[in-house]
Order: sequence, then structure tokens, then C-alpha cells
Amino acid sequence: MLKDLNLDEAKQSQLTCVELLLNMGYKYIGADEALRQRGGDTTNFILSDIAVKKLMEINGYEVDDFKYKFSEKDVRDVIDEIEHIQYEGLIDTAQNIYNMIMPTSGGKTIKVSHDGKPISKNFRFIDFKNIENNDFHVTAEFSATGKQNIRPDIVCFINGIPFAIIENKKKSVSIKEAIGDLIKKQSPEFCPKLYTYTQLLVATNASELQYGTTGTLNKFFAVWKEKGKDIKEIDTHIKEIMSKPIDKEVYSQILTDLNGWTKGHTQKTNRVITGQDRGIVSLFEPERLLDLTKNHILFDAGVKKISRYQQFFAIHKMLKRIEEEEIVNEDTTRRKGGLVWHTQGSGKSLTMVMFVKA
Repeated sequence: MLKDLNLDEAKQSQLTCVELLLNMGYKYIGADEALRQRGGDTTNFILSDIAVKKLMEINGYEVDDFKYKFSEKDVRDVIDEIEHIQYEGLIDTAQNIYNMIMPTSGGKTIKVSHDGKPISKNFRFIDFKNIENNDFHVTAEFSATGKQNIRPDIVCFINGIPFAIIENKKKSVSIKEAIGDLIKKQSPEFCPKLYTYTQLLVATNASELQYGTTGTLNKFFAVWKEKGKDIKEIDTHIKEIMSKPIDKEVYSQILTDLNGWTKGHTQKTNRVITGQDRGIVSLFEPERLLDLTKNHILFDAGVKKISRYQQFFAIHKMLKRIEEEEIVNEDTTRRKGGLVWHTQGSGKSLTMVMFVKA
């Protein structure tokens, strides 16, 4: 059953999330338009028109030093393939989709006809090298259907593909309830296929925020903390983001999609910064989101895993370290090494695998 929106939940958590995302460069897509993009079918999850337009822009191929573009039919066929991928269970399907989307895990090749001959060429769902070439969208109250109808609070898309889901609760509700909603909606009785596309799952109650990925168990959802930055520096950055005015028509559409619970509400550009704000900015700024999902997710013995913040920042320090050189003698230099301290059970093996991947 579809849940009823809660006034406090919408105002305290859901709306403030959307505001920040818009001011970080995401474009708002209304609930009606999101449904139209899916052909009016809530069992489809990809925003097809957005995907076709953007994937035609960022893709092409070369033959004999001449550049060509894929046809619209080629692109629509690829989108249709990933939209209607065979469901083989939550994690196996999620891994198949991840391997198609991520160049570090194989990527996607398609066959095209060139001068009457079939040739295979690489195809990108995301331009990881040029972040500005991608389209980032966000919508609220996204209707989706599996065995039952669900309506995640917030869904973020990259190039029309659902990439992240946020479940919101009001301040007086435990964050564990938001985590429970994320886990429940992935179960076979609800709508697991939607979650095979998503890479980042976030639970928040305005005051706190925790994150995981597809299939993450309750006990493994984790907080995110920035390393090497003073809290004042972080909050100054958030205030700059928060202070940007949102287009009035766009804001009105958001309020409409929240079913009138926020009717008459106006954007607060100078409100108190919360733990939710810090988590959203840390995880969802486009460059960070693409780095985290491309380089810091892996599948291990049937479990999809995402880096904790300690592993993420350790890997970045390691990458920076090996770029440095030291002089051995007047004819020889070598890359610097180093030591990363871990406590027992803190994920040493995963850190090394993700370091190699990055």
C-alpha cells in the first residue's frame, strides 16, 4: 500500500533534501513527467527520453579515424535491454547491471552496422571523465510497481537511470525505521527490481543520515564523515549551496508532488545546518557520487559492498602517495610507499581490492 505523506517528514527531511540536491546541480523532474518518461508504466524505472537524448550525446565511435554517432535505434535498443533485463534475484541482477554501467567492471559493447559490416563498439551510460556531460535529476514520491506498489521518498537519476534512493523520516522517528523501509522495499514481496539499478541507498531523519547499497543489512548501514576538513569549512560550503534561490515554478512543482503537505512553504536559505545536510552534500555532489559508485563498490561472495568513509579516504591518500616520487640516487627515482593502519575486522582486504580498482 502507498504510504500517506507526513507533514513533518516532508518539511523537515524530504523537502530540505530536494532543495540541497537542486542547488548542487540536479534538475527536478515532476512526478507526472517522471511517469510520462516511463510510458505511463510504473513497472518501468528508466526515464527513457532523458536517457536517449543524453546517451546519444555522450556516445560515438571511430572507424578509420572518422567519428560517427550511434543511431537513435541503437541507443533505444540498449536502453530497452537494461530496462527489461532478466531478473535473476536482487544481487545477481544488480551485479549484471553494475557490470554494464561501470567501465571498471567490463562496461557495455554493442554491435552496429557500418558499411554493411557488423562491428562491436564500446557504449557508455555515464561519462566519468567529464562529469558536466551527464544529466543529474531528482524526483519526489516516485511510484514504482513490483508485486506491490511502492513510493520511495526521493530518487536520483544519472542520465535517466535510477542511481540513488533516499528514505526520509521526521526528527522524532528513529533512523532505523528509514533503513527498515529501504530493506523492506527490496524484498520479493515489494519491488526489488528498482533497487537493482541503484548504487547508493540513504536513510535519514533530518538529524542523522546513514548509507548503504543494494542488499545492505541493517547493521551495516553506516554514517559518513569527511576526513581532513574542519566542520566550519564544511558548514560554510553547505551554507553557500543552501543560499541559492530555487526557481519559483520548480519549487511549486515540488510542493505539488508532496501532495499539499508543504503548501505555502517557502525555501529557507539560511536555516540551521543538520547532520542530514552534511551527509547529502558529502555523498551526492556529482563528482563524489560518481567516484564512490564507480571505484568504491564491489561484489564479494554474493554481497554488494560499498566503502565506508575510512576506506574511501585511505584509498585516496594511497593514490596520491604513489604519484609522489623520491630520489634513490642521482640516476634513480621510485614511487613512495606507505603504511595504512587497520584494526582487526575493519576491511583491509576490501580496501586493497578497491585501491587496485580505483
